[in-house]
Amino acid sequence: MVEAILEEPCGGWRSPNGMATVKLRLAADENLLDRLLEQGVEVAHDCGGTLACATCRVVVLEGLESLESASEDELDMLERASTVEPGARLACQASGGDADLVIEIPHDAASRIAAPSHGTAINLSPSAARHFAAQLARHQGAVAVRLAVRPAGCSGYKYRVDPAEAIGPQDVVFASNGIRVVVDPESLPHVQGTTLDVVQEGLGRRLRFDNPNAAQTCGCGESFGT
Repeated sequence: MVEAILEEPCGGWRSPNGMATVKLRLAADENLLDRLLEQGVEVAHDCGGTLACATCRVVVLEGLESLESASEDELDMLERASTVEPGARLACQASGGDADLVIEIPHDAASRIAAPSHGTAINLSPSAARHFAAQLARHQGAVAVRLAVRPAGCSGYKYRVDPAEAIGPQDVVFASNGIRVVVDPESLPHVQGTTLDVVQEGLGRRLRFDNPNAAQTCGCGESFGT
C-alpha cells in the first residue's frame, strides 16, 4: 500500500485508518505547514503557527530524520494535546533538510470546522471585542477567549469566560471582530449562535449573552437552562 502511494508525486490519500496520507518534498529550511498549504493540503492551524495550539499536528512516517529536532516547547504542546505517536510533529514548527516526506494528517485535524455555518458562530459585538482585547492584553501568553458552560447557577448552566493560553486539538475556533473565541466540544451545543455584548448598568458594566439555545435565563443573565 505504501509503495503504491509513493508512486504519486504529491497529493493526498485516505489511508485505511482514516488518516490523510501525503507525500511531498521539503526543501532545506522550508516550513512544513507552509509547504502543505502551498500544495493545497488543508491542515488546521488555528493559532496561525504561533505554537499556541496543536491543531496542525501530523505524523511523519518517512523522512523524520531529515527534519530539525523538535524544541522543548513543541514537545510540551504535543504532550498537552495527548499526541504520543512516534513521529508526531507540529507542522508549523517542522523545518526540512531537502528530503522527501510521507506524513499522515489525523482525521480530526483534517476535518476541523474552518468556517462555521450561519447560525452556529459565536459573535462578539464591537464593544465586547474591545473589552476582550483589553483583557487579553493584560494576560501575557493569551491567544484567545475561551467560552464554556458548566452545570451551575439557578437555571442549570453557568457561562464561563476566560483568557486561553492554548487552543486544544478538539476546540472549535471562531473569529469575530478580530478576537478568537474557542469553545470545547461539550459546551458548543449549548452556546452555538450566541452573541456576546458588553452593556452598561449604572456605574458598572457586564457581559450579556444573547443565546438562542437558552429556554430560560436567570435574572443576572449569567446562568440559563435549555
